[in-house]
Amino acid sequence: MKNDIRFLVTKACNYGCYFCYSEGASEVIRRHQLSVDNYVTLYDIYSKMEKWNGVTLSGGEPLLFKDLDTLLQKLNERGANITIVTNGSLLHSHLTSMKYVKRLNVSIHTLNPEMYSQITNREERKLFIVKENLKVIRNLYPEIEIRLNVTPCKNQKWSLQELQELISFAEEINATIKCTELFPNTLEDCVNIETLRKELQNLGYIYKPTESRTECYEKAEKEIFLTQCTCSKAILYDNPVAYCRKNHDLYVNYNATFLLCRLGTENIDFWEEIQEGKLDILELKMKLAKLRVSSETCKQHLRCVYF
Repeated sequence: MKNDIRFLVTKACNYGCYFCYSEGASEVIRRHQLSVDNYVTLYDIYSKMEKWNGVTLSGGEPLLFKDLDTLLQKLNERGANITIVTNGSLLHSHLTSMKYVKRLNVSIHTLNPEMYSQITNREERKLFIVKENLKVIRNLYPEIEIRLNVTPCKNQKWSLQELQELISFAEEINATIKCTELFPNTLEDCVNIETLRKELQNLGYIYKPTESRTECYEKAEKEIFLTQCTCSKAILYDNPVAYCRKNHDLYVNYNATFLLCRLGTENIDFWEEIQEGKLDILELKMKLAKLRVSSETCKQHLRCVYF
């Protein structure tokens, strides 16, 4: 399985989901931020180094990035296979640029307006906007992949009915669904992945093997995916570091740092290299970042969360 380079293009978000970890985007405020050309340079190095054209844009809310449309166009010109992770509320402001996108991963955890408002800390009408945006996208771009990202939470009384309603909406817009176990999976609010497996099996979905860590269940050629945070899966293995390195994207923060671990503060700064065109050193730092944290650091973080 190939892993994408993942651009966290902004820390800002127009939602306030109570369980959000902002993809690990750094809290550190710095004067300098990566430009469109910087991101394109990073993509060029990564795609050549890994022989892979996958790039994911997230944040924060990536549709708030002021130069998003230009970035999408330039990445598309490079042959990038682009995924955007978004809450979907601003898609109407970027409709033309969606032609450059291969897949939209849209966070929509329920179709119950009251529950949606409680999760996002925004007014209920936002749900209507997101649903209408997705219908427009589907009409404009029949070939674009749409995936509904769902995080089931006990605190919001999430139930099998929620899943069934999401399945119906996904069928309406020809989308797939990915249910993600809340991180860490020791939280009381977490609907664990085993519960989700049983619910899908009760609905007649059959397990379908995949090459990735994401599980797939299929019924009448409709797919639903189940996944856990890399850390949640890694803790099940004797060597969690090796698992992490094999299954994790390369995270690039908007403030010119490579993030090494979502649980810690470790990062590799590359501002000087990308500004001064020291691309050989930048590539070395990129390779180092892909190795991520040391075994001891990883175990220390995992102990803090799970033990």
